[in-house]
Order: sequence, then C-alpha cells, then structure tokens
Amino acid sequence: MVELYPEFFNDVFGPIMQPGSSSHTAGPCRLGFMAHSLLGEQPRKVKVILDPGGSFAGAFGIMKEDLGMLAGALGMLPDDVRLWDAPEIAAQQEVEYSFEFDGMKESGHTNAMKFMLSGVSGKTVSLVGDSTGGGMIETQVVNGFPLRVKGDTHVVLIFDGQRRVTRIEQDRITGSLHDLVERGTVESAELGALHYFKVAEAPELDPIRELVPGIQVEMIKPVLPVVTRPEKKKQLFSTMTEWREIAEKTGSSLSEVAVQYEMDASGWSRDRIIDGMKTIARKMHRVSHASFEEQVPEFDNPYAGRHDQQWIAYQKKGRVLCGGVMAEAVKMTWAALVCLPGVERVPGPMGTGGGFIYAALRAVQQSQGFSDDGLLRGLFVAAGVGAIAYTHTYPTGEIIGCTGECGICCCMATAAVTEMAGGTPAQVENAASIALQAFVGIPCDPVPGGYDQPCSGREITATCMAIVFADLALSGKDAVLPFHEALAAADTVGRGLPPELRCTSRGGCSATPSGKRQKEEYFHWFHKKNTGDRT
Repeated sequence: MVELYPEFFNDVFGPIMQPGSSSHTAGPCRLGFMAHSLLGEQPRKVKVILDPGGSFAGAFGIMKEDLGMLAGALGMLPDDVRLWDAPEIAAQQEVEYSFEFDGMKESGHTNAMKFMLSGVSGKTVSLVGDSTGGGMIETQVVNGFPLRVKGDTHVVLIFDGQRRVTRIEQDRITGSLHDLVERGTVESAELGALHYFKVAEAPELDPIRELVPGIQVEMIKPVLPVVTRPEKKKQLFSTMTEWREIAEKTGSSLSEVAVQYEMDASGWSRDRIIDGMKTIARKMHRVSHASFEEQVPEFDNPYAGRHDQQWIAYQKKGRVLCGGVMAEAVKMTWAALVCLPGVERVPGPMGTGGGFIYAALRAVQQSQGFSDDGLLRGLFVAAGVGAIAYTHTYPTGEIIGCTGECGICCCMATAAVTEMAGGTPAQVENAASIALQAFVGIPCDPVPGGYDQPCSGREITATCMAIVFADLALSGKDAVLPFHEALAAADTVGRGLPPELRCTSRGGCSATPSGKRQKEEYFHWFHKKNTGDRT
C-alpha cells in the first residue's frame, strides 16, 4: 500500500475553489461529485442527509453548504463557476433535491453527509463521506459497503453480490489496469463482496465488464489535482526540525527542500511544481486585489461582512494608526474576504486562508522591495509548514477550533515572511511556533448573519500578527517549543473545546443575545430566499 501524507497542492493550497468554506463548501462539493461519478448518469433526484447534531446544522447556508453539495451531485468540482447557479441548473435539468437533517448512523464525524442519488434510468447509489478539513474528504460507506477513499485515485468498483468473482478474475482485472496503487475486497453479510482497485490512470470500464459479465462495475473519479501513483516516495520530513536538518546536511535552503518534498509527494518535475506555485500566487494575488481593481458582481447576501471599501476610504484620509505595511496588509485581507463569484480562492487551509497569507507576504514585499522570487520562496515555506500541520493535526475549526484555521494560516504566513526577510532556518521555525502558540485555544464560533464576525477580526489578526511575529523571530526571540510540540499543544487544547465552540454556531459569540438575533434574522432571510425542496 502506498503511504499517503500531506502535500502542497492537495492538502495545503487546495482546492482552488469558488468563494466559500473549504470544509463546508469545497469538501461537500467533492463528495457530491464522487457520488455523481458513481451514479454514472444524469441524476433525477438528489437527497443529502445530514446529522442534526453536526457542524452543518447550526451554520447551514452561511458557508454555501447547499450550493456545494448540490453542485457536486450535478457533476461540478469546487472551482466550477456554475456552482452559484446550481439550483437553477437543477431546475432546468428537472432534478429534484432536498437536504434533510436526520440521524447519521454511518459516520460520527461532525462534517459527515450522505448522498442518495437516483438517475434517469432508475439506478440509485449512496455515498457517505466526511469533509475532514481544508477541502479534503474521505468516504466511509459506498452503496452500503465500508470503503475509505480520499479522492486521490480512480477507483474501480465491482459489486459482487453473489460472490461470483474469483481470485483469478480479480488478477486478470489487475493485469488490465495501469499504475495500480491498491486493491482489496470488503465484505458485507447482506450485500456480498465489493472488490476495489485504486489506479493512477483512468481505465476503460467496458473491457473490465467483459471480464466479469453480468456483474455491476462502476468507477469513482479522483477529485484531487495530484493523483497518487505507485512510485510515490516516503515523506521527506514531518517536523520543522527534520526539515532544517535536511537543509543543513544538503546545503540547501528551506524553500528548496520544500520543492524536493513536493517532488517526492507528487512525482511532478521541479519545473511543473514551480509553475504550479506561480499559478497559486497569481490566484492569491487576484483574490486579494479583485474587489478594488475589478468590476465583479458580489454574491447577493445582505449579511456579508464586506468592509474593503470603507477601509480604503479610511486609509486614503491618512488616519490609519497601524502604519503603512499593516494598512496594506489589512486592505488586501478585506479584499480577500469579499465573496466574488468567479474570483477563485486558494485555501490555506481555510477557504479564505490563501488570500490573507498572501496579503501578509505581499505587504512586506512591497514595503521592503523583496523580489517575486523571494515571495515564491516564502510560499514554498508556507506550504511546508502547512504540510507539517496536516501531518500532526486536522487544521479545521470543527476539530480544533479557529486555531486550526486562522492559527495555522498565521504560522504559515509568519514562517514565509521570515524566509522572505532572510531569516535562518531556526528563526523560521521559531516564527511558526511563536505564531501558533499565540492562537492556541481559539474557538470557532461564526455568527450566522453576523457580517463575518468574529471570523474577520481573527483573520485580520492573523495577517497583521504574522508580520509582527516574523519580526520577533528575526530579532532573536526563542519560541522555546519546536513547531511540532506547539502543534501537539494546539491539537490537545483544541480537541478539548466543547462541541459548541467548534464551528457549530451554537456557542461563544453565536450564543450571545445579539448573536442569536443575527442568526434568527439570517435564517429567516435564507429560507425566504430559497424555495422548493430546500429545507
């Protein structure tokens, strides 16, 4: 079995997506897409079952959960601009859809969901999966069979209800496939056997069906940009201490070791990885500038927390107290928070994270005259920090609170700024650890209809303090804790937060009188705006 571990373009700076939440919009969209590919035909009915005690129940709609789920079930991925028109497209295609909050017995994950699709031929499929954070997903049950798939390969499925497929026939199927990553069989007392084959290259299904006539053969398509291959190498480093040791041993910079990490993880060439990060940088730049440089219609939501224009007006009056570099960082962060359909976001790991990581780097670059190559090196260091974070914890509000979102983004940005400024590898690790320690224990308690509060305040804090924490590390401040120990502390404390403080909108700021009032107003507006079977 090929060892899976976090990498840059799947886990850290992925998925490139339409505005929304990486775990509440992109993850559900990806799971819906996988259910659509399993169905293999145009759907006629889509039902999504959600846990009334999970994270979707308290915040449904504020992070485009409904649009993401429906778009995926219609065959779209998170970067598809048609996501915004999913209800209209469903109506045009005569697709009935509903969202039901009922018991979720197949998975206990707070971000679990069950897709039940019926096709034009009458065929039905079901897929239970979890949105595990940062847009990453994992299936739990496929057509009643326990099966874990992360969307990193093509998965050929043979539903052998009568257990007729022999080992010899399975071997023949294996021989017909290119770049097999994993094969196996799962059993069900009621349903028989499911034989699965995970492969890097998309296979033709008809020849496989000819090998097992009369037996159902389906395929789930990958949703991740980097497909796992059988020659995938082992993880180059899992802590910043190991990363620094490799850099010292090879005489390389941290950023160059990070490039090698991604080469080992993806199998891509160095040039392809550099080009991939340049694409990421361009998209980050656009999302942090589009609101004041382009004329793009905003998503119709009177409760959105847009403050970019007010900040720019205030800044032009010369009244900003925080200084030039901070003022620019704040301006770009506000721009990155504006929901502009068609202006793609790069999570890092939260949906808006890439925008405000870039805001910190770009503001420092402009202030200090650093080169574009320097900014790119910073992004590779940020990606390496993010990969380590994904190795040791789940960077998501549903698991460890906002520490897993704004906190992880802040330490990524802090390390990147320190690298840009010429910091030593030890200073880069100190910077990341100082930043994360400051964010330990922060709850995730978004207020539905609360104009992006308290989230936006924390995002501004992450952007600005990344610059301050970089200065602290560059001045010689010792973080005391190596970064992996700071991650362990953040994980332990975050998991200890009560459920209402982990992205359920039932505690913290959401539980105040004003928070409850905003929530009530928002859901009244949301249900009035959305008709039909959207419940």
